[in-house]
Amino acid sequence: MFVLTIASSKGGPGKSTVAMILCGYLAADGLKIVAVDADPAEAFSRWAAHAYEGRPFETIAEADETRLAHLIDLKVDHADLVIIDTAGFGNRAAAVAMTAADAILVPTLSGEADITEAEKTIRLAEGLARAARRDIPAAVLLNRQRRTQLARHAATEITNAKLPRLETSLSDLVAFGELSYSGRIPTSGPAAAEVVALISELRNRGWLPAANAKRNSATR
Repeated sequence: MFVLTIASSKGGPGKSTVAMILCGYLAADGLKIVAVDADPAEAFSRWAAHAYEGRPFETIAEADETRLAHLIDLKVDHADLVIIDTAGFGNRAAAVAMTAADAILVPTLSGEADITEAEKTIRLAEGLARAARRDIPAAVLLNRQRRTQLARHAATEITNAKLPRLETSLSDLVAFGELSYSGRIPTSGPAAAEVVALISELRNRGWLPAANAKRNSATR
C-alpha cells in the first residue's frame, strides 16, 4: 500500500504528465493503480478516459478536500499504489493529498521562479509532515530539461538550497510532449530509458512497489 502525491505550488512544471507516465508504466508492470485527479481542471482524468491506450487503471476526479481525504483512505487498502495529481496550493486538496502521502514528488522546471516554488513546496511538505508527526519524504524532480547552462545552474541552486533531489531527471523530449494527445506511453528510445531510470530510483527509495510479475503474466 503506497500513496505517492505529485505536487507543486506553481502551475506548469508537468505534474500531470509525470502522473500519466507513472500510471501507464506501473499499470503495465502488473500493479493495481488508482489515480486520483485532485486538480479541478481534470486534465489527467480526461486524458485517462479519452486518450490513454495502455493497460487500464482506475481514475477518480475529486478536488473537494473533505471528500478527497475519505477517498484516499478508502482506496489505499484496495490498490498497490495510489497516485495523486494535484493543483497548486490555492486548492486546499493539495495539502490533504500531501499529508496523506507516503512520499511526495515535486516536479520543477529550470527557471529561477520554478526553483523558488519547488523550495516552497518542499518546505510545506516538511511542515505538514511535522504536523502529522510522521515521516513524509519529498524530493524534487527536474522536468523538461535540456543540456544547457540553465539546467546546470538549476541543479546547483537546488543543491545550494539543500533540497532533496532525485538523481534522475526527465528531458524535454517530443515523446513526453505528445503524450497528453496521443495517449501512448513511450516504450522505446531515450524517453523510455528515462522513465525506467525514474521508476528504478523511486523503487530504490521505497516510494513505489515492485512489479507484480504474477499478475503481469496472467493478463498477457
